[in-house]
Amino acid sequence: MIMPIVSIPSSIANGLADYRDLFPRCETYQHIQEYCTGMVVFERPSIQRISQCFVDGPSQSSLNKAITTSPWSERAVKQRHLESIHPHHQNGFTVGILDSTFIHHPWGQNIYGVYKYWDYVEKRYTYAIQLVTAAISTNDRLDGFGYRIYHRNFQRQERLYLEHTGTPEGITDDEPDSDTWRRRLLELLSFQLHRQQARTKSQLAVELIDEMESSGVAPNAYAVDNSLFTPPVIERIEQSDKPWVADSAKNRILYHKSQRYNCETFQQTIPRESFKEVTICINGQERTRWMFSCSVRIRRYGKVRFAIIYDNPDKQGEPTYVFTQMLFWNMHKILSVRLHRWDIEPFHEQIKQFLGAEDSQLRTEQGVRKHLALVFVMNSLLKSIELSSPIGELPMDWPEDVQPTFGHRCRRIVLEIFHDLIQKIHHWIETKAKTVTQVFEALFKRLLYA
Repeated sequence: MIMPIVSIPSSIANGLADYRDLFPRCETYQHIQEYCTGMVVFERPSIQRISQCFVDGPSQSSLNKAITTSPWSERAVKQRHLESIHPHHQNGFTVGILDSTFIHHPWGQNIYGVYKYWDYVEKRYTYAIQLVTAAISTNDRLDGFGYRIYHRNFQRQERLYLEHTGTPEGITDDEPDSDTWRRRLLELLSFQLHRQQARTKSQLAVELIDEMESSGVAPNAYAVDNSLFTPPVIERIEQSDKPWVADSAKNRILYHKSQRYNCETFQQTIPRESFKEVTICINGQERTRWMFSCSVRIRRYGKVRFAIIYDNPDKQGEPTYVFTQMLFWNMHKILSVRLHRWDIEPFHEQIKQFLGAEDSQLRTEQGVRKHLALVFVMNSLLKSIELSSPIGELPMDWPEDVQPTFGHRCRRIVLEIFHDLIQKIHHWIETKAKTVTQVFEALFKRLLYA
């Protein structure tokens, strides 16, 4: 939806006020507010669309420079973001969640961090940025903690190239070719640099764990996605003396009573009556699952607790397989931590569908990283909005027994924009400052003459 915007919505202006000192110039801060407003309001936000829809707003180049080249620190914004969410994660059992997700850019092959991947959900190849994400979940609130951009490793191809080319052709001991040797040296140095810079997704997850442990919102336990259920990640969590619950693929090998199974064949041996109904309350809602749990052994981790979880009493569909090193945890405790792990999926949906994480066309590393930093900030900011606060002089009564969705919070911003727009039009008409034609032209001139 395209709409003229005459001012920054009050909820966004108030929420970003804590970040004001991080931006060196007032013009930069104004552009950041405008950019964040556009991320929430427009279905497919772009710098061009945002600049066109702000009445007397910034030029496209000014808005672009505010994100890509203005000397504000992404790290400082992230640190202030963590300080802002700290009060929401002080009371209750806190779970740190580790997962990975694709930020799709089907036509953005030249964007920083974009590679060609197989999308296991869409069952096709796609161009995307792959993020390793971390989130903090306490009671009914989840906030994004941070991310790492995963870069594909082409060491194998580089090594094959170097082995195939060997000693540069045309080189003899009598007539050394300095230019050819120089090119060869640069190729070898480039290969060595790529080896040193390469990071696996597990290594990126370990970096995020280190950050969480040193922050003021260090979790009480960790929930780990199947793709990150690896020895480096688990060892780092155990070094922090924290419990973990990890999803597993169905083909992982386990040993039970000296018998060898994989997760899928083992669950086929469990009779239906062995599954127990377990109900817990998260986000004010009761969630019921049917579970079986026992102790098993798996390679590299030794004796662990294994749980099979179904979302229906008839054991229909694919179950969730979960492991934890907490041998004494009952099914209720395992499920409570595991369901926090699922809460990061709505978070990924929110930043993609509502905040334009996939819609930015900024190509540089600075642009990509700063865009994602603002996406994380806006996600937490919207979750802190008080929906029952009035819009102008109009009271807004939100029912206490209704849990607001993220879409409700985004629509609150749209309502504030419409309120400011109507108020501005009323002022122009009331004071006879503009005719109807002039009002129309003032609101839509950038769209009319773009």
